[in-house]
Amino acid sequence: MTTLLIVDDSEIDRAVLKNILSGFYNVIEAANGYAALDILNNPAMKIDGLILDINMPKLSGFEVLSLIDKSRHSGMVIILISSEAKKDNIIRAVNFGATGFFKKPYDSEQILSKLKSVFAKKELASSILRGNVSDNELRATIQYADKLRRVYLTYLKSEKKTDELYIHVSEIVHIMLENYFATKAPRELTPEGIEIISRAAYFYDIGRMIVSQERFKVFSQSDIDNIPETHTIAGADFVSVNSSQNVAYFVKVCSDICMHHHERYDGRGMPHGLKSSINNIYTQMCSIAIEFCINFFSSDQVSSAEFSMAMNTILEDKDAFRPDVIELLQKSQNDILACYT
Repeated sequence: MTTLLIVDDSEIDRAVLKNILSGFYNVIEAANGYAALDILNNPAMKIDGLILDINMPKLSGFEVLSLIDKSRHSGMVIILISSEAKKDNIIRAVNFGATGFFKKPYDSEQILSKLKSVFAKKELASSILRGNVSDNELRATIQYADKLRRVYLTYLKSEKKTDELYIHVSEIVHIMLENYFATKAPRELTPEGIEIISRAAYFYDIGRMIVSQERFKVFSQSDIDNIPETHTIAGADFVSVNSSQNVAYFVKVCSDICMHHHERYDGRGMPHGLKSSINNIYTQMCSIAIEFCINFFSSDQVSSAEFSMAMNTILEDKDAFRPDVIELLQKSQNDILACYT
């Protein structure tokens, strides 16, 4: 069981946190920085996560972090406790390798969601390092994605455009996938799959290189052989040129994203009018990320206000997206804001 060490000079605050966490984690307490160091520097103790108050008498949270054995605790999750997340504290926290803050008064749902996500990401990273995907497959996928990106960047430069939106879409999809992995634990989604799917999301519009103008129309199955070329179909064909088995999963996911990112949950999308759950959940993540990013990054700053505005735009046309994907994006708010602010 994952072991957490709570360090806070307030007995009440420790009790509140322990009450929230003890049903899910093995919780140890320390009433001050010196007691925390005794536990952290004890070779017999394995601490997976440290929840540490910044403002404590005698020894502050940052002083505790400066004194622990970094070689022993390099993989430990560090969350700081603060009544306010000041800019100076955030910078210092990042330098110490902290993952984030818990603010007082505590929100139990946010705390549990944050810890679940953080430990899922940690497991994700270690899973990849353990070699769940072969070196050849990983290397081939990264190389192919990099080649595709260079080609696409050349096209975008000729159009006097940048790939900023595509980078954002890829990042938002990655965050959603991590939370999907952490909360739903779908059997078919692997840690390396998260990396591949989010890379694939970057290329959703690559067919624009081939088809820049088109008529948006939904085609029935009986018309399938007579569908005129669209950027969606062209993109799917383009990424599928590489038939190597080492990049087969990337090609499968990427071609589906290219082909169907304009599909709608209500069946009024293009080119095939896919309806309901026929819409692949990962492609729908990309579709909602596109709509979200267009609105969320429309101003020079990002905040919870911009997040709400972007979500409202999506909810106004909620029939465009799978309900579970809308819910996933909403639940990813804290991670998205943490990433960009």
